[in-house]
Amino acid sequence: TGTLISGAGHTSPINFVFPSQLVPGAIVLDVVLLVSGSMQLTAVVGGLGFGLLFYPGNWPVMAPLHLPVEYNGMMMTLADLSGYHYVRTGMPEYIRMVEKGTLRTF
Repeated sequence: TGTLISGAGHTSPINFVFPSQLVPGAIVLDVVLLVSGSMQLTAVVGGLGFGLLFYPGNWPVMAPLHLPVEYNGMMMTLADLSGYHYVRTGMPEYIRMVEKGTLRTF
Protein backbone atom coordinates (compact mmCIF):
# COMPACT_ATOMS: atom_id res chain seq x y z
CA THR A 1 0.00 0.00 0.00
CA GLY A 2 1.15 3.54 -0.69
CA THR A 3 1.07 6.76 1.23
CA LEU A 4 -2.23 8.62 0.98
CA ILE A 5 -2.34 12.35 0.31
CA SER A 6 -5.46 14.39 0.96
CA GLY A 7 -6.63 16.92 -1.56
CA ALA A 8 -9.57 18.14 -3.64
CA GLY A 9 -12.14 16.66 -1.28
CA HIS A 10 -10.86 13.11 -1.35
CA THR A 11 -7.80 11.12 -0.39
CA SER A 12 -5.65 9.95 -3.26
CA PRO A 13 -2.69 7.59 -3.33
CA ILE A 14 0.66 9.35 -3.67
CA ASN A 15 1.18 7.70 -7.07
CA PHE A 16 -1.86 9.63 -8.38
CA VAL A 17 -0.24 12.97 -7.45
CA PHE A 18 2.18 14.84 -9.72
CA PRO A 19 5.68 15.27 -8.22
CA SER A 20 5.55 18.97 -9.07
CA GLN A 21 2.93 19.38 -6.32
CA LEU A 22 5.48 18.31 -3.70
CA VAL A 23 8.28 20.71 -4.73
CA PRO A 24 6.93 24.06 -3.35
CA GLY A 25 6.24 22.51 0.04
CA ALA A 26 9.68 20.91 0.09
CA ILE A 27 11.25 24.30 -0.64
CA VAL A 28 9.33 25.81 2.30
CA LEU A 29 10.58 23.02 4.56
CA ASP A 30 14.17 23.62 3.42
CA VAL A 31 13.94 27.41 3.87
CA VAL A 32 12.46 27.11 7.37
CA LEU A 33 15.24 24.70 8.36
CA LEU A 34 17.89 26.94 6.79
CA VAL A 35 16.62 30.10 8.52
CA SER A 36 15.76 28.62 11.93
CA GLY A 37 18.23 25.76 12.26
CA SER A 38 15.66 24.01 14.44
CA MET A 39 14.19 20.66 13.49
CA GLN A 40 11.28 21.19 15.87
CA LEU A 41 10.34 24.56 14.36
CA THR A 42 10.76 23.08 10.88
CA ALA A 43 8.37 20.26 11.74
CA VAL A 44 5.69 22.65 13.01
CA VAL A 45 6.03 25.72 10.78
CA GLY A 46 7.43 23.97 7.70
CA GLY A 47 4.84 21.21 7.92
CA LEU A 48 2.08 23.81 8.13
CA GLY A 49 3.53 25.64 5.13
CA PHE A 50 3.81 22.38 3.21
CA GLY A 51 0.15 21.59 3.79
CA LEU A 52 -1.03 25.12 3.02
CA LEU A 53 0.87 25.11 -0.29
CA PHE A 54 0.03 21.55 -1.27
CA TYR A 55 -3.72 21.60 -0.79
CA PRO A 56 -4.72 24.50 -3.11
CA GLY A 57 -1.93 23.64 -5.55
CA ASN A 58 -3.47 20.23 -6.04
CA TRP A 59 -6.92 21.54 -7.04
CA PRO A 60 -6.18 22.09 -10.77
CA VAL A 61 -4.65 18.63 -10.97
CA MET A 62 -7.58 16.92 -9.23
CA ALA A 63 -10.41 18.99 -10.77
CA PRO A 64 -10.77 16.81 -13.91
CA LEU A 65 -11.22 13.78 -11.65
CA HIS A 66 -14.59 15.17 -10.52
CA LEU A 67 -16.15 15.03 -13.97
CA PRO A 68 -19.09 12.61 -14.26
CA VAL A 69 -18.62 9.44 -16.31
CA GLU A 70 -20.82 6.44 -17.00
CA TYR A 71 -19.26 3.09 -16.16
CA ASN A 72 -21.23 -0.16 -16.49
CA GLY A 73 -24.50 1.77 -16.36
CA MET A 74 -23.54 3.69 -13.20
CA MET A 75 -22.82 7.41 -13.00
CA MET A 76 -19.72 8.21 -10.98
CA THR A 77 -16.83 10.63 -10.99
CA LEU A 78 -13.42 9.76 -12.39
CA ALA A 79 -12.11 9.92 -8.82
CA ASP A 80 -14.61 7.24 -7.77
CA LEU A 81 -13.68 5.17 -10.81
CA SER A 82 -9.97 5.35 -10.01
CA GLY A 83 -10.76 4.33 -6.42
CA TYR A 84 -12.85 1.47 -7.80
CA HIS A 85 -9.91 0.14 -9.81
CA TYR A 86 -7.26 0.86 -7.17
CA VAL A 87 -7.88 -1.99 -4.76
CA ARG A 88 -6.80 -1.23 -1.21
CA THR A 89 -6.20 -4.63 0.30
CA GLY A 90 -5.76 -3.31 3.83
CA MET A 91 -9.16 -1.64 4.01
CA PRO A 92 -11.87 -3.21 6.19
CA GLU A 93 -14.38 -3.71 3.36
CA TYR A 94 -11.81 -5.69 1.34
CA ILE A 95 -10.91 -7.79 4.38
CA ARG A 96 -14.64 -8.47 4.97
CA MET A 97 -14.99 -9.70 1.39
CA VAL A 98 -12.01 -12.02 1.86
CA GLU A 99 -13.37 -13.38 5.16
CA LYS A 100 -16.88 -13.78 3.75
CA GLY A 101 -15.61 -15.53 0.63
CA THR A 102 -17.34 -13.23 -1.87
CA LEU A 103 -14.11 -11.97 -3.44
CA ARG A 104 -13.88 -12.94 -7.10
CA THR A 105 -10.41 -14.22 -7.96
CA PHE A 106 -10.63 -14.90 -11.68
